[in-house]
Amino acid sequence: MANPGSRPILLDTGILYAYYDRSDAWHARAVRVIDDHPRGLVIPAPVLPEADHLLRHRIGRSAQLLLYRSVIEGDYLVADLPADRFGRVLELNQRFASLDLGFVDAAIVAIAETIGVRRIATADRRHFAPLAKPLSLEILPS
Repeated sequence: MANPGSRPILLDTGILYAYYDRSDAWHARAVRVIDDHPRGLVIPAPVLPEADHLLRHRIGRSAQLLLYRSVIEGDYLVADLPADRFGRVLELNQRFASLDLGFVDAAIVAIAETIGVRRIATADRRHFAPLAKPLSLEILPS
């Protein structure tokens, strides 16, 4: 059996932000997830602008540039949402209308399905916990 630490994980905005913000309530959990999985950390492309904005406005430019360097150096892979999967974003928002997912969270799921990654690291339990069972997702950290 493969080492669980070697299986890819998609990173949601909240967990990515918490990794860089030592004062965030999720920081220790984010560090554990990211540091325990040095390979196969995937940032869905729609997460980058959100994380960029939060890092710049809440922590500062140095945190923002650290994220850029990490992407450039290959610490994270970036996965785009293919044009033919935008319909899935709409479908997820309609199917789970009561969750008010929005574009980014639905895009994370659509990207996960597209690249075959079922593990999503997130601090957003309100949106992702109800999706786990019906969509066969594993939500981290547990």
